[in-house]
Amino acid sequence: MNQATITADISPAQQVERLTRQLEEAQRNNAATRIQLEQALGRAEAVQRERDRAVSTIRKLHKETFFDLARRAEERDGESPLHTARIGAYSGLIAASLGCTATWCALLENAAQLHDIGKIGIHDSILSKTGPLTTEEWRLMREHPRIGAAIIGQSDEPLLQLAGEIAMTHHEHYNGAGYPLGLSGREIPLSGRIVGIADFFDALTHDRSYRKALPVDTVLSMIRERIGEQFDPHVVGAFLRVADQIKATRQRFVEQERLFQATAGWDGDWWMLA
Repeated sequence: MNQATITADISPAQQVERLTRQLEEAQRNNAATRIQLEQALGRAEAVQRERDRAVSTIRKLHKETFFDLARRAEERDGESPLHTARIGAYSGLIAASLGCTATWCALLENAAQLHDIGKIGIHDSILSKTGPLTTEEWRLMREHPRIGAAIIGQSDEPLLQLAGEIAMTHHEHYNGAGYPLGLSGREIPLSGRIVGIADFFDALTHDRSYRKALPVDTVLSMIRERIGEQFDPHVVGAFLRVADQIKATRQRFVEQERLFQATAGWDGDWWMLA
C-alpha cells in the first residue's frame, strides 16, 4: 500500500495532527541542532581567543627580546639606557614635522630604538676603546648595521620590518659616502635618513668614552653644514623646524637621567617609560 492510499484512509483532522507532530519534531530537532552548533562555535571561538592570546604573548616576548638586546648593546658601547629612548623620541618628532601619519610616527619612534642592536656583535675592546680605532677595528665597527639587520631578520611584524630597515641604513649618507651599502639620495629609506640625523645629534650632544659632549647649538650648526652631503636637505629642514622641541626633549631626558642616577640607579624598568 502506497503513501497516497494511507493518506486517503485517514481523516483531514488526523492528517493535520500528524503534520503538526512532524513539524514539532522537526522544530525540536532544529533547536537541538542550533544548540549543538552554537556550542561548537563557542568552543571554536574560545580556542581562537586562546590562540590569539598565545600568539600575542609570543610576539610581545619576541619584540621585548630585541629591545633588551639593543639596550645591552648600548650599555656595552658606554651609552646610558636612555640613548635608545632619546633616538626614538627625536625620530618621532622629525617624522611628524615631515607630515608623516601619527601611526607611522609612533611606529618609527619604537623601531628607531633598535637602530644599533648590531653593536651586540662587536667586541668590547672596540666598543669601549678610548682612543682612535685602527683601520681594521673601524672595518669591523662598520659591520654593525649588517649584524643588526641580520639579528632582526625577516618578519611580518611592521615594527620589526621597519627596525631592520633602520638598522641597515641609518649610517648611509645622502651623497653616497656612508655605509654599509653606499646608498645615496632617495635610495636611502626615509626611516634611515631620519634616524641618521637623530643619532648624529644625540651622539654628539652626550659624553662618550673617547670625547666630551659638544654644545647643542654647535651640533645644530654641524647638521646644517652637512646638508646635501651626509643629510637629506628635506629631512634637515624638518629637524630644524622642531629643533626647540628636540632640545626640550633632550633636557627632559638629561634631568631624568640625573635624578635616577642619584637615587635608584639603572635597576628596574622605570626608564622604559621615558
